[in-house]
Amino acid sequence: MMKKPWKVLTYIILGIQAVITIYPLAWMIIGSLKDNISFLADPWALPDKLRLYNYQVAWEEGIQNYMVNSILITVVTVCFVILLSCTFSFMLARFPFKGSGILIGLFFAGMMIPVHCTLIPLYNMMNMAGLIDHLWALLFPYVASSLPIAVFLTYGHYQQLPKELEEAARIDGCSVTGMFFRVFLPLSKPVISTISILTALSAWNEFMFANVFLSDPNQKTLPIGLLALKGTYSTDYAALCAALTMSAVPIILVYVLMSNKIQSGMVAGAVKS
Repeated sequence: MMKKPWKVLTYIILGIQAVITIYPLAWMIIGSLKDNISFLADPWALPDKLRLYNYQVAWEEGIQNYMVNSILITVVTVCFVILLSCTFSFMLARFPFKGSGILIGLFFAGMMIPVHCTLIPLYNMMNMAGLIDHLWALLFPYVASSLPIAVFLTYGHYQQLPKELEEAARIDGCSVTGMFFRVFLPLSKPVISTISILTALSAWNEFMFANVFLSDPNQKTLPIGLLALKGTYSTDYAALCAALTMSAVPIILVYVLMSNKIQSGMVAGAVKS
């Protein structure tokens, strides 16, 4: 009998959390369907009729160019993070050597370092390399900031896989490279899915590095490009809501498509049998 009140309380708390999470997204979508006058008059009111021209306004402001840049840097970042974290963790977890514990400890320590404290040194490095105002200037900080959590998950995952997998692969004549790509990597799909969504979310929404490193309008990513819809003296908030809605769609789709593997990936990477 005592469990039922706690169960009800749990559902109430989860329901409140769901409303708090969903409300900003719903408010943004509703705002994108109103004209600017209606939005300013009552931002919380439902639209009297659907107005889709805000999406056309946002598109004509060049939001598609910013979106392409964001998709490009996000996809490349995710690929690099997956490749580096999986190969590095595989070698350290399955073939440890003297000092490997120190290396993995340094990666884990990276999770405690605020990434934006490296902004000035990285700017100087990118400036000396001639990468300022190039989209690829964002690749190094994005990959470096996502690697610690990716290594944490993949290292734990590879450690818990049974030794018999290695022995069976060797009997079948697999080299270390073949063992990795044919046996261990296919078993890493849940962890890779988790890393992909975490890295993509981080790269897609990152603002500070992009704002400092990029001033060329043709190179700007989506978070910076959204500022173009904010005027000096007036702002078309309805069009801004439309642009924000379009910017949220890709990352929501990625999460929906991969959500069934995210929880299992977190558990696989964080728990050692």
